[in-house]
Amino acid sequence: MSRWPPADLSTQDLSERAEPRTRLPNPKAVSLGDREVRVDWSDGHRSVFSNKTLREACPCAGCAGEGAPLGGRAFIPLKVAAPEDIRATQYSRVGLYALAFAWSDGHSTGIYPYDYLLGLCECDACLAKRAAQG
Repeated sequence: MSRWPPADLSTQDLSERAEPRTRLPNPKAVSLGDREVRVDWSDGHRSVFSNKTLREACPCAGCAGEGAPLGGRAFIPLKVAAPEDIRATQYSRVGLYALAFAWSDGHSTGIYPYDYLLGLCECDACLAKRAAQG
């Protein structure tokens, strides 16, 4: 009969083999405005997103498309452009990794992971950083 875990693994420090993980900041406060969404992060950063940009960046399968069953990519968006007066009406946390928004157009299936949101940030510092990177 074999022993689990094997003796050589049971005494080995597995943290040495683990990939280092970057710790993302967590949202401390989220404010929904008529023109923008603001997120204050635990690291002190304040993200700013125009409602239109954030809605058009919805990562759900209906908006961004989804993978074809046999590989490749099938892109089937429901909406091409959000209306100019689009507004986030509610938000909720999704586990410890994302935010979800309900929109004034009735859409609410997008889950925005923290790293995705940070990559979309439209604050002056983030826009300058992306411009410098080319």
